[in-house]
Amino acid sequence: MNDNLLILTNIKKTILRLEKFLENYSRNEKVLKENIQKEMYELLKDGYMANSFKDSERIIYQKNMLVHIKMIDFYLYTSHSKKQISNKQYTTTSKYLLDIFILIQGWIKSEKEK
Repeated sequence: MNDNLLILTNIKKTILRLEKFLENYSRNEKVLKENIQKEMYELLKDGYMANSFKDSERIIYQKNMLVHIKMIDFYLYTSHSKKQISNKQYTTTSKYLLDIFILIQGWIKSEKEK
């Protein structure tokens, strides 16, 4: 298994970035914070799974990764509207997620062309 895959590296960097500002969430938003953390680690897990399997099994994990990114983005939007994260944190993290999303879509496309 190739742990140096660019997608996995970007996911890890994004997780570390998210962890830094999740520490500052208020106690009232515990569920939101936990949902973000759960989706982040599920995204990484599915990235490893997609990298481990071949062909038809791989596409399932790749599509799950896209869903996790969309959910994290929604949770971040909710966090921003509840003033748990700043505008800068929201926009920079969303950009990282968009970059990962585009990489995964390219990965899916390259698999279909084989």
